[in-house]
Amino acid sequence: MKVLKFGGTSIENGDRIRNVLNIIRETTRETSVVVVVSAIRKVTDLLLEAALMACRGDSGYRSILSEIEQLHRDLVAELLDAAGEVEAGRYLHSELAELGDVLHGVCLLRELSEKSSALVMSFGERFSAFIISSFLRQEGIDAFYADARTMIVTDSAHCDARVDMKASAKLILERAGRATGVPVITGYIGAAPDGTVTTLGRGGSDYTATIVGSVLGAEEIQVWTDVDGFYSADPKRVKDARVLPYISYEEAMELSHSGARILHPYAVHPAMKAGIPVIIRNSFDTSAPGTRIAGQQALRDDARHPVTGLSSINSVVLLNLSGSGMVGVPGIASRLFSCLAQNMINIIFISQASSEQSISLVVNRSQAGRARKILEEEFAVEIAARQIEAVTVRQHIAIIAVVGNDMSGHPGVSAHLFETLGKNGVNVIAVAQGSNEMNISFVVDSRDEDKALNCVHESFFLSRGRVHVFIAGTGTIAKSLLGQIRDHSRTLREESDLDVVVCGLANTGKMALDDEGIDLREWEKRLEPRKDGKAIGDYVAEIRRRNLHNTIFVDCTASAEVAKAYPDLLASNISVATANKLGMAGSQELYETIRKAERSSNARFLYETNVGAGLPIINTLNDLRSSGDRILKIEGVLSGTLSYIFNELRKGGRFSDIVRKARAAGYTEPDPREDLSGADFARKVLILGRELGCRLGYEDVECESLVPDGLGGEMEVELFLERLATVDADYEMLMKDAASRDMTIAYTGEISEGRARIGVKTVPLSSPVAGLNGTENMVVFTTDRYRDTPLVVKGPGAGGEVTAGGVFADILRIASYLV
Repeated sequence: MKVLKFGGTSIENGDRIRNVLNIIRETTRETSVVVVVSAIRKVTDLLLEAALMACRGDSGYRSILSEIEQLHRDLVAELLDAAGEVEAGRYLHSELAELGDVLHGVCLLRELSEKSSALVMSFGERFSAFIISSFLRQEGIDAFYADARTMIVTDSAHCDARVDMKASAKLILERAGRATGVPVITGYIGAAPDGTVTTLGRGGSDYTATIVGSVLGAEEIQVWTDVDGFYSADPKRVKDARVLPYISYEEAMELSHSGARILHPYAVHPAMKAGIPVIIRNSFDTSAPGTRIAGQQALRDDARHPVTGLSSINSVVLLNLSGSGMVGVPGIASRLFSCLAQNMINIIFISQASSEQSISLVVNRSQAGRARKILEEEFAVEIAARQIEAVTVRQHIAIIAVVGNDMSGHPGVSAHLFETLGKNGVNVIAVAQGSNEMNISFVVDSRDEDKALNCVHESFFLSRGRVHVFIAGTGTIAKSLLGQIRDHSRTLREESDLDVVVCGLANTGKMALDDEGIDLREWEKRLEPRKDGKAIGDYVAEIRRRNLHNTIFVDCTASAEVAKAYPDLLASNISVATANKLGMAGSQELYETIRKAERSSNARFLYETNVGAGLPIINTLNDLRSSGDRILKIEGVLSGTLSYIFNELRKGGRFSDIVRKARAAGYTEPDPREDLSGADFARKVLILGRELGCRLGYEDVECESLVPDGLGGEMEVELFLERLATVDADYEMLMKDAASRDMTIAYTGEISEGRARIGVKTVPLSSPVAGLNGTENMVVFTTDRYRDTPLVVKGPGAGGEVTAGGVFADILRIASYLV
């Protein structure tokens, strides 16, 4: 025998009830069936609304009552033949008259007792069970209406009753066990010993099904709903949540008690006690296998993952009782829990410090005010004597539960959990874990609920890792970067199980934002005029407001204003990857502020491309220092433009012609004086000097400008290029003089003994610098370990694609840290 329970969405209209008929008919071919039904979708909410309106004296409850009547009469007319419609009509008329009388009484008295509330709420299941049983009989199934008030015996807590299993078992066997045909039982409701109606709490039809199934010894209890089964997290909050094919009874109970709404929290226990599997199925997709809830199996598909799933509750409030007068005093906890229990306050979460100085507990928001008053009355003497502080209340919180049988005895789960939360800047307010190690629950600010769920879900391999990228700038580097992310995204998903999702793009005039990711094939079409102003602060504020997990800010601008935003980003635990030198080569104050923010944050700050575009110069330098090597000198060529000019000079060209050629090839800025001034080269050297620990400002770098005297200022570019020929002879003479000594000239930089300088320098033909080609860059590290044969890093040092590749590499380094 199987018990089939159908939820409100599964019986919402005629088509869905016909689908239920097919499921029942198919099952009856295999075995006998017991059916349990909920109220039709929305009816329970409508009944509650009508009751509350009546309690306020609002006659509008009659309109809701008419809506409930019409909904059920329409269903009867659609499903039943003439004779069935007459019979069902009489039943509805009688029941609705009773419901109307109850609501009228509530309205007159302006009082809604729990007893009256339970009675009102019971009508939804009574209506649906009668209609469905009538329809099943009409379609040839020997079904009968079974009122759970004659089977489920409870205590007198009318709106959240506890079941008397022994008394209920006797009645269930009498009413359903020995009957022939298919009983269609009203879920959710029962009766107190005095015969008054009680309810089992919202979603209590699941509980009804497992109670009946356990008493009747069912081979299986099927809960038919509108989803494919238990998910690893709420799919409305975690996009990549997946259906769990199997979970244990214990895991199902923990997840249900912690906020998963697939199953009533109490529903698992009767089935577990009887050893009956519970199957969660989707009535809209009967081909989906669903989730099987049963005892532990020897082999599980997800056994390699210690965490099975996550759930959360957010309509809750944290109460905290603390004070030195609690330390070492027996009975404090007992008094606290007893006084709340006596007043029917349900405690959802408890956390106590080992010092015994504080106890934190979480209750439903609706009970928070009463709970606080009860505690303050219980501990009034201690509060007056200042042995205990006044009870504090913290609202806008959420509890997240991390659940899994395999967490027990699995070292590092807690460490990994809290490390993941820390990296994403999620502050944990309180923690609780049972000795069975199957559930770690923690409290966070409700604004961080989605972020915490998503980053924890990813970190325990329940879904693919994802980073959310927000890019500032849409110029050459940004365009190349977007193309590289687009072209490489499939490889990253398949080989690294990583999604790099670009969620934001902004320049001074336009912006595009999409939490699910911007289509990189047409990102330019997505840009829209900015309404928030052109300031970087507005863009950063928008990124913060979205509060996505694993967020990376990417700076592809050359803006000093954007660079000033780095400390605020890092303080918000947003990692930064930047190609913009104006942060690390900005003022000493800004540099130190960025460094301080980085140290204080769990976010990463990477800027490899600031010095060598795609060359690993910063990483190499940091690796040398971290491993204990002492840097004696750094020298080299750190300008692709100047490298090209001097490489061409060695081939015999004229200086002014080479500069024109470089400009035509796009190697220089539109005004070549920006490159010839050495300013960009000086910033790179300044960054390296600061990496070595030298306290340097830009003005401390000795910089030789190649812009001749009198050719700077506001002079037009073309006129400048014409007059640049006046120095051709000087460079020709320098080259000849150097060649006579088996040497050549190069524009190089050097950092040693705390000094930084760049300029034209004569170098031996055997020098690595003399062997450069095109726009190649080179950095030579002379250290204690690399004294005789210095360490050389050489390669392309300019170009949008190369720089974008370096930024992309920084993004992936941050991703590997976050995910």
